[in-house]
Amino acid sequence: SVTDLMNELDENALKASENHKGEYVRITGKLGTIDSSGKYISLLPDTDFAIIGVTCYIKDDETKAKVADLSKDSQVTLTGKIKDVGEVLGYSLDIDTIE
Repeated sequence: SVTDLMNELDENALKASENHKGEYVRITGKLGTIDSSGKYISLLPDTDFAIIGVTCYIKDDETKAKVADLSKDSQVTLTGKIKDVGEVLGYSLDIDTIE
């Protein structure tokens, strides 16, 4: 889950990066930002005051169409590859599928 990833990042950013950068994952989280240009969405952990989480980049029109039907704060599960991990910006992921 996004919550698990963020907890690991909070505990040790270096370890989180070594464990997850380049990893193919299936994660679930609360939908935060939906970019108006359709380039990305963000998934947040299941806490009330989360600011950072996983920035998920949209690669194709099929995924973009699915995102257009989503609503902020809904639970979203997706699969993709983690591109980057950082203590300031959280995780970056390329979306392969949205369930």
